[in-house]
Amino acid sequence: MEDTLSLKDILGIYRRRSRIVVAVMLVCVVLAVLFGYVLLAPVYRSKTSLIVNQRQTTGQATGGIDYSQVQTNRTLAVTYAEIITSRVILQDTINRLKLDMTVDDLMKATTVQVQGQTEIIVISVTNTDAQRAALLANAVAASFMTQLPKLVNSVERVSVIDPAVVSAKQISPRPLLLIAVAFAAGLILGTLAAFLADYLDDTVRTQDDVKRLSGLRVLTVVPDTRAKGGCHERTG
Repeated sequence: MEDTLSLKDILGIYRRRSRIVVAVMLVCVVLAVLFGYVLLAPVYRSKTSLIVNQRQTTGQATGGIDYSQVQTNRTLAVTYAEIITSRVILQDTINRLKLDMTVDDLMKATTVQVQGQTEIIVISVTNTDAQRAALLANAVAASFMTQLPKLVNSVERVSVIDPAVVSAKQISPRPLLLIAVAFAAGLILGTLAAFLADYLDDTVRTQDDVKRLSGLRVLTVVPDTRAKGGCHERTG
């Protein structure tokens, strides 16, 4: 007796258990809609960018570029990025704005990155309030620029390139993506549930079921006279 399923068998399972597949998919999609639009609070991100300025040198005054100074500034940008997320800077930010949050909370919401091989530092802050996210990002930058001379003896100038602005676009949740993932997950789970239900169902309906389950050849078929028109058959 063959254990493998043919394409005809698979399609037959889908046809018989289509209600299970559709029901599971609907449940998954409804849950995704609830989480995406109702239960999960939207999260926004605001960014501000800083640049480590080059010192004015004799070479620069004559139109030349001091590549060693550029490399130094790039190295300092990496160091400054670490300083920005230090407790000293974040606590100063909290004190400036009189925030009702801890340093750890602000640290989790703040991300600092150096843009490639450049002297540009990007400070990103996430919050459920778009205006608050922009306020926090600008405050962190201001605290850093104020506290830096107190922390480092020799400091390169740091300037703001782009201050943080309020972003109307939420970064999470992403409802449409959630729904798409839920649809795919529902299809997979529904298919598994359909195959499991079909596997556990030992009802014999057709001659093919008799052959598949017993391996014996069907000799005769007795029509079910109770069915209208005598169309329903009992296998024997």
